[in-house]
Amino acid sequence: MVPKVAVIFFIGLILCHRPNAHHHGPWSPPYERRRCAFGNNCWPDHATWTAFNDSISGRLVRSFPSAARCHEAQYDEQLCQIVRDNWDNSFWRTNQTGAYSAILWELGNDRCFINSSVSAPCGQGLVPYYSVAAQEVSDIQAAVRFANYKDLYLVVKNTGHSHLGRSSGKNALSIWTHNLKGKQWHDSFVPVGAPRDTQGQGAVTLQAGEQWLDVYEAAAEQGVIVVGGNARTVGTSGGYVTGGGHSAWANKYGLATDNLLEVTIVTATGDHEILNTFTDPGYFYAVRGGGGSAWGVIISVTYKTHPNPSHLQLGLVQFNATGSSAVRTVQSAVMKSLVDITSAGYTGYGVFDQGFSGIFIQPNGTNETFVEAFAPFYQLSTYPNVSAVIGNFTLPSWIDYCDAFLTDPNIGTNIQDASRLLTADILLNKTDDLIDMISDFPDAPSGFNFIGKVNPTNRANTAVNSVWDFSHALLSFGIDWADDEPAHVKTERKQRLVEISRRFDAVIGPDGGTYINEANPYEPEWQRVFWGDKYETLLKIKHRVDPTNLFVCNRCVGTDIIFEP
Repeated sequence: MVPKVAVIFFIGLILCHRPNAHHHGPWSPPYERRRCAFGNNCWPDHATWTAFNDSISGRLVRSFPSAARCHEAQYDEQLCQIVRDNWDNSFWRTNQTGAYSAILWELGNDRCFINSSVSAPCGQGLVPYYSVAAQEVSDIQAAVRFANYKDLYLVVKNTGHSHLGRSSGKNALSIWTHNLKGKQWHDSFVPVGAPRDTQGQGAVTLQAGEQWLDVYEAAAEQGVIVVGGNARTVGTSGGYVTGGGHSAWANKYGLATDNLLEVTIVTATGDHEILNTFTDPGYFYAVRGGGGSAWGVIISVTYKTHPNPSHLQLGLVQFNATGSSAVRTVQSAVMKSLVDITSAGYTGYGVFDQGFSGIFIQPNGTNETFVEAFAPFYQLSTYPNVSAVIGNFTLPSWIDYCDAFLTDPNIGTNIQDASRLLTADILLNKTDDLIDMISDFPDAPSGFNFIGKVNPTNRANTAVNSVWDFSHALLSFGIDWADDEPAHVKTERKQRLVEISRRFDAVIGPDGGTYINEANPYEPEWQRVFWGDKYETLLKIKHRVDPTNLFVCNRCVGTDIIFEP
């Protein structure tokens, strides 16, 4: 039971405080906040934190980087061995308040390495100082109101998979939604506020902490599929869907956000609201592709469900080339062929190395459809100095694919991407320029984080960049470094990403855009590249639903938090 004094204390907090307004330009936050963090004079004292913790039934957690148990004051031999054994285990990482899939977003410029000595330093890095391990909506409401009143630097974390570090915040207060679990399957879902004659449809409501592999397994038992990501432990209800969410099902059913029917969310005022096309179409539009946690704390999402296909047809291709001329021939042929392959309904993923390796997926495809779509690849296999393996087979269901191929790559590394979506015009007419990029950035391995032509039916109803309507592939360049690299080397590697983004702009032009969940965390022209001409609309919605700019994250709409290389 929450002590009466704590209840009275927090009612006072909720009712009494509003930050002061300041005037800013059209792309700036409407209010300036102090964003108090641990170490600032405005950080609440111990008694205040104790009262807050009492009000949320003791769910306030002191958070540390994932290797902290192997160092100094936090050292524990048994717990340290657990950390070592699970360092690249995404299931373990997503269960820790201070662990992130990319170590960069834990450490920043601090040093808390898993392989350094016990006496080696272990700073806080970019990890929030406290996390609210929420188990119910009221925990989140209390945290939002407390952060608002105390003007705290507030971040929201679910699984820590964010490529842009949006769930990180050095010495901040974090709301951790990972423990909010639950799935409800609907035969005939009708959104709140819909007209009486609205026809229901198959759907599933997922609480914020649900992750994709668990959902896929449950969906298989229901005999349906849900449009989700190609990873096991990514959250279903956080940055993945607010960023759009590409999927193996994108050609048939669109992005994950196109399949979003309803959201429940805790707003900047601490209210628990239902968002859909009928209750607040503007706010719902912003959540469907507006990116990150800029819009509040998502409690649940309701997605459409779709029938299981009779089978999945998969194609595996691998080209090995000898000599730079042959490598270039393979790269050119692959890029040009993707236009027809994706137009035939295939989605997939692939990497460039000494040639190209890729996997392609088509629901209900046949051997005949594969041979027809991949005819250019068969032709490529006859070229001099090119060897190839091209094959196709069927799997009975999506869950069989998940069991065989679903992974969580690059866990426990520092990998970051710079990327752009490629239209048919770019793939066909700027091929040489793209290949020159691959050649000019040999220290940044390249590939397609997604291949596919996306169903555009709902694009006007979402905040996702309109370039998705015309794209056939997402080309990405990745950089990484060893944990113990000198600081100047890490800075140089990050700046390399900025160079790649500027080169993309030179090749593709000002209309180029990207998938914001797999984008450059230091993207220089991020408003345009992430949202195109939709940014101004999103900013107006942001000012309406979060006028004091409580919810901020790296390169999110209306933010004043910008991570630099």
